Amino acid sequence: MSGTCAFPLRLLLAAALVGCAGLPLPGQQDSSSQAAEPAERSNLVFRKNVHRVILDVVVTDSNEKAVRGLTRDDFSITEDGKTQRVLSFDVHDFDTPPEVPPKVPPLPPNTFMNVPAAEEQGPLNVILYDMVNMKVDDQPAARQQLLKFITNKPHGSRFAIFVLSDGLRMVQGFTESRTELFAAMDPKSPKPHVPRIFLQGANYGQGEIRLIRWAFTQVAHFLDGLPGRKNVIWLTGSVPTSILPTSDPTSDPLSYNDEIKEMTDALARSQVAVYPVDVRGVVVVAKSTSPQAGPGGTAMVTTSDNPNLIESYLTEGDIASATGGHAFFSNNDVTDILEQATETGGSYYTLTYSPSNQNYDGQMRKLHVELAKRGYHLAYRHAYYAFNPDLPHSHENHQDSDPAQRGAPGDSLFANMQHGAPLVHQLLFKVHIRPVGIPARATPAQMSSLAQQPDYFRARRKNHVPKPLLPIQLQTYAIDYIVVVDRPKAVRVQPFTMEVAAAAFDGEGVMLNGMVESAAEATTTSPGEGLQATSAATEEASTRRFHRAQQLIDVPLNATSIRLAVRDTSTDRIGAMEVSLPLAPEPETQADAPIAPSQPSSPEAAQPKMN
Repeated sequence: MSGTCAFPLRLLLAAALVGCAGLPLPGQQDSSSQAAEPAERSNLVFRKNVHRVILDVVVTDSNEKAVRGLTRDDFSITEDGKTQRVLSFDVHDFDTPPEVPPKVPPLPPNTFMNVPAAEEQGPLNVILYDMVNMKVDDQPAARQQLLKFITNKPHGSRFAIFVLSDGLRMVQGFTESRTELFAAMDPKSPKPHVPRIFLQGANYGQGEIRLIRWAFTQVAHFLDGLPGRKNVIWLTGSVPTSILPTSDPTSDPLSYNDEIKEMTDALARSQVAVYPVDVRGVVVVAKSTSPQAGPGGTAMVTTSDNPNLIESYLTEGDIASATGGHAFFSNNDVTDILEQATETGGSYYTLTYSPSNQNYDGQMRKLHVELAKRGYHLAYRHAYYAFNPDLPHSHENHQDSDPAQRGAPGDSLFANMQHGAPLVHQLLFKVHIRPVGIPARATPAQMSSLAQQPDYFRARRKNHVPKPLLPIQLQTYAIDYIVVVDRPKAVRVQPFTMEVAAAAFDGEGVMLNGMVESAAEATTTSPGEGLQATSAATEEASTRRFHRAQQLIDVPLNATSIRLAVRDTSTDRIGAMEVSLPLAPEPETQADAPIAPSQPSSPEAAQPKMN
């Protein structure tokens, strides 16, 4: 694990808004960059990767309230019975007031900054709305209680919504906006794939563990690479399958079959905890008595739904226990449960350790955490599979992504370039997007480039030579980036290099075209230039520079959004955001400004890394 030095977002915003005004246009030279001191390269840098296991632990009391004030010394960890030394310890308190982001003044048309609209609180949350495993009679009430929760959800908490109906689809990417979340589930104006009532659950695998395993594995793959803990709140019901012989968290996870192993491994690797919420509420068990023939003759036999109900609760509890979450059932107030799951999953302790067993053979290792103080309940994942962390994860069963394109270890760009991924502001940047010319029929070269996109046509299959694509209408966009970079003067690193990425998506979240380019250090201002209210200590401790890049991307006319990202290749710090299409009209002089080529400072600059 590596650490990065972060500066307050408010100071970075001041730099972007004030300092960027003095930057030259693309193609112009900046005299300040010529006078800048050359980077010192005489110091030797030794790098050592330390493989760590990350373990999130939720501690609650007898009233299921989060326990605060614990320290590193209160916890002890064993792996396969051997004590491990805790290397780091972090406290995450959902009730801690988050930093209020600065207000962004009005920007010119089609100019955007990756600054959150409101404060961000707690980890990322996913609502998995499982209509396949909900009884038809339960669906309207579940929808209404979910909408009630969204209307009053904790301020700043970020959610994405996945719906499992005729398939698994993300209907809303990560946002803290109650308005956007409500619109995604509003029955008066439903989005595609969110039916008012889903009648075909039995036809899509109702109650089958294969479907549940597949859905969770897909969600885990989407979250893989996004930093920190993620909570999946699973609204479901009527799951009559037990995946473990007992819901006791100390039971042997070896009883998992291969499919459950794959699911739990994907969730653990992605640092995901599952919070099942049974929407049936308090269930009245139905009993019936009927005559049945037996060896001693006919007798009246009483049967009930109780075994199926217990199996359903066991399934929900097993998945929660295996991932470090908590199952909620037999409660009619689903709205209150959703709030409790959000707050409980947002207060936790993160411990890391380097395993004493460095043999990464893919075998399961059991984890056990103890607390010096008694009387509390601990929720955490109880096992992981020791795969080599230096190798990229294979996702053979991940239908919607190409495993070859998933980033190498230490490269989080892929995860943050997915449609619906959260806004990221580790690196602050401003972009102006402008159309170049008017929509036109694609040239053979452009169609050849589009044909190389693995997700462009779902009809294409492996082992089949793709047919030439018929020309379509494209709009070319120019994207001008200005990136603010702060680095401590005391840190000696290689000269700053960055990657810029752009991808266009349609309404289904399918990538239509995408590109990542590497750009070496270009124009910069002098350190600290343009700052208005920064302290002398900050000025002395850091070097603030502005870096400029430009991309051209061909976008099919059915695209509904463009996702943009900037990555510092030496530290893996990311800035990312998603912009909706179509763009707003803007003055002709601004929209039709001539394109000037950027001025790379090395032969490697602006060379495509991935098309």
